[in-house]
Amino acid sequence: MIYKGKYKIIDNFITVCDYDFILKKIEEGISKKSSLLISPIASHTLVRAHCDNNLKKILDKFDYLVPDSQWVRWSIPYLYGKEKGLEDRVYGPNLMLKSCGLAEEKNYKIFLYGNKESILEKLKKKLDNTYPSIKIVGEEASKFKELTKNEWHDLIKKITNSKANIIIISLGSPKQEVFSLELFKRLKKPLVIIPVGAAFDFISGHKPQASKLVQNLGMEWLFRLLTEPRRLFFRYIPYGANFIFLILYQKIKLLFKNQN
Repeated sequence: MIYKGKYKIIDNFITVCDYDFILKKIEEGISKKSSLLISPIASHTLVRAHCDNNLKKILDKFDYLVPDSQWVRWSIPYLYGKEKGLEDRVYGPNLMLKSCGLAEEKNYKIFLYGNKESILEKLKKKLDNTYPSIKIVGEEASKFKELTKNEWHDLIKKITNSKANIIIISLGSPKQEVFSLELFKRLKKPLVIIPVGAAFDFISGHKPQASKLVQNLGMEWLFRLLTEPRRLFFRYIPYGANFIFLILYQKIKLLFKNQN
């Protein structure tokens, strides 16, 4: 288990850890009946938070923001020294699968929220085949819009009645982080909330996933851009360039700070 502290990347603090650390925190949270907000965070979301103070404040409310992106992972030792580096990122789809494995082992109950009903059905079948004893006690497809007061009421009632321990959310970032915090505020029972980006699409087989080699090279963004150019162009090109600029700027500020 690895935990090296929390370090500021652009404007938000990233937890430098591995999967085992987060799984341990999930286990502790459920055991102590306390709520947790955990989000694997991508570079474009950190850039958007830099431009949107409200989003920055929302991300600050999370217990653990972990490096979903290789570029976020690489930025940590670049800014703070090699000893702060990680051998692997905490990738949303992998964290979801590992959380499902933990849930099967510990008899936790899982609720799935987001995406389309057809994708949720495929996802449930995949998870049932992979984890035969898993307890998926509820699911709800995205409304693809802001929820009304009645829709929030119905969703909270459904989650509460399911007696879920973990809710896994797939809405795309940063919408899913905003939704997760709002859900956290409305719930009257402790729950572990984990937004996981495109994990539902990948795990269900609805969308192709970049190979492990492409992921390790930090080129998953290019693979996804080629598969969905219209939807993802502005996420990866302008925000990607801004992320690099902001990390370089942060490095310069740290260098000047250390010299004074």
